[in-house]
Amino acid sequence: MISMISNRGAAQTGATSPKAQASRQQLQESLAQIDQLSNSTGYSSRIRNAKKAEAALLRDRLAEGDLQVGDQVVLTVVGEPNLTGTFSVSAGRVLQLPGLPEISLRGVLRSEVPQFLTDRLQKFLKDPTIRVQTMIRLSVLGSVGKPGFYQISADQLVGDAIMLAGGPAGNSDIQKTFVRRAGVEIVPRESFADGLTRGLTLDQLNLRAGDEIVLGSKSTGTTPLLQFGLPILSLTMIVLRAAKVY
Repeated sequence: MISMISNRGAAQTGATSPKAQASRQQLQESLAQIDQLSNSTGYSSRIRNAKKAEAALLRDRLAEGDLQVGDQVVLTVVGEPNLTGTFSVSAGRVLQLPGLPEISLRGVLRSEVPQFLTDRLQKFLKDPTIRVQTMIRLSVLGSVGKPGFYQISADQLVGDAIMLAGGPAGNSDIQKTFVRRAGVEIVPRESFADGLTRGLTLDQLNLRAGDEIVLGSKSTGTTPLLQFGLPILSLTMIVLRAAKVY
């Protein structure tokens, strides 16, 4: 995990890569590159369509920000125990800190949260020093040991999120794993596998609260006859018994 630190407007620092949570400039640069690729005739329609879908995710992040209802902000304000703790983003995408007016997080990226909160707290505190960690409420489903809802640090690796859910089950197939949002597949199988191989974080994969990581499973290889043969046999025996033939 990374704790982003903001001290009187100082630059953010952390133990992991600064790219673990993308800045607005990085997202804008990525969007420009993706738009160029998706409009190029040098790539297949499948690749162009995948990139257009990724561009849509980036545009949404840039316009609406990252934090959603259900996310958590782990906040430390040095010398202010009442403002230190884990606070949930509530309806309206606002953060309610004890004794302070609601703080709207709409339009704010995760990478911007430390400086953003510092600026807001400066209205009530003198030279506040804060540490911030943002958590995403995700579902990890499918072929994992412990499927369910999890609060996961936004700068955790995608693979770490899977391990938090008990790790891949014996029949899991990463090549069939995808991310779903409101019933729509937003990160296709190929892109997810590539992100896992590259060691991308949840933030870099453009995930947000409510998204579902769905681990696929391997085909059992069982033929239809073997799959349905036993039930059919059992049904036949029941019929024969009823007819007093068996």
